[in-house]
Amino acid sequence: MTLDISYKAEHITQRELEVLYMVCMGYNSKQIAEQLFISELTVQTHRRNMVKRLGLRNSHQLIVWAFKERMLSV
Repeated sequence: MTLDISYKAEHITQRELEVLYMVCMGYNSKQIAEQLFISELTVQTHRRNMVKRLGLRNSHQLIVWAFKERMLSV
């Protein structure tokens, strides 16, 4: 899995991008935590931070934003 951060979201960390990729692929927080060897709370914090930083209202908008901006390349 290769993930790239585009200029459109240079303020998103690599770890947040990994979480975002998995969210977009349909994984829930528990599954993401298990795959990345972090706590479920940490996953939720990454999601919340991205939503806040981008001025969005929820994770659904985060997913839509990610696809619209073509943030993910696999």
